[in-house]
Amino acid sequence: MKHILPALVALGFSLQADAQLARIVVQGSGAPQVFDDFAAAVSAAQPNDKLYLSGGTFQYTGGLVIDKTLHLIGAGTHPDSTEVSSVTVLMRTSVLAPLRITTAASGSTFTGIRFSTTDLNTNAELIRYGTSVADDLPTDIVFQRCHFDRNIYLGFNSGTAISSEVTTFNECYFASRLVGESRAAAVTRCIFDPDGSGYYAISGFDGGALLMENCVLLGSIMANCYGAIIRNCISTSMNYYCYDCSNSTFTNTVIAAPIVVSTSPGVTLTNNIVNADAATFFVSETDDLYQYSDDLHMAPGSPGVAYGTDGTDLGIYGTASPYKPGAVPYNPHFHSADIAPATNSSGELPVNIRVAAQTH
Repeated sequence: MKHILPALVALGFSLQADAQLARIVVQGSGAPQVFDDFAAAVSAAQPNDKLYLSGGTFQYTGGLVIDKTLHLIGAGTHPDSTEVSSVTVLMRTSVLAPLRITTAASGSTFTGIRFSTTDLNTNAELIRYGTSVADDLPTDIVFQRCHFDRNIYLGFNSGTAISSEVTTFNECYFASRLVGESRAAAVTRCIFDPDGSGYYAISGFDGGALLMENCVLLGSIMANCYGAIIRNCISTSMNYYCYDCSNSTFTNTVIAAPIVVSTSPGVTLTNNIVNADAATFFVSETDDLYQYSDDLHMAPGSPGVAYGTDGTDLGIYGTASPYKPGAVPYNPHFHSADIAPATNSSGELPVNIRVAAQTH
């Protein structure tokens, strides 16, 4: 109940209401605090506090710094599963600078949030670790069921390779680029669109470490990922999975291209299928651009059916814990809300809300 109440409070302010009524509840050791401004909520929060974000859009000025361990829980990113609450969006405005996450924020988690920007530049930085090379080594950062509209950089620059600083991306959707900056990442059951700016969608893991499992690459390509481990993934690319991926390992993958890698000495290839017909891969996906109406289950007859190293399907619906339908966060999920337009004769406002607890 301790975790349910703050979310109920936050959503109570914003259900079926204008986006201006979006609220953030900061839950720590003391009484909950309610904010309508993201920067103010971050400033007020203490290390290890939880920030429950209702559906709606929270604007913040670029360059905002998160320099303490926080746990941000949104209402979700999938329109179909957020009809009651609406999608939670963190929208960078004004200053063309990314959200900064520093070393002191190690252990932070972000769940059920769409990260976006008003910047129309497709090569814009959305999130970057550090304000300088002195504080760009956060570790154990977790993004779960998040949506990224622009680029993510896991370091202040591509300096010294540090494979121990691991960021986890679980069931996320990347509409642009993930750049390792020589750091490390574990990427599981994620979806990658081709990068609209002409760069590689996944790059810069040249000296760090990259583990990619059960991901879907829709026409997107990797580059400069040395020593990467790629398995149980499926790609519609007609070029290759990766350019310059020396000493990497590709296991049980499927790709539409005639080759798995290009210019990648020392690569290990095991049980990979090339020249596959991308039209047979998924139940519903036609244009190499992910929409939430797409169905990325393996179609009957797809080469990805039961082709994973664990005997499950390739892509996001493989593994013992497949992609969660609707990308619903782990906090209580609101199925319906019936709020009367006016009070009754007793001065009460009739409200009927159905909430379902989540196991993960």
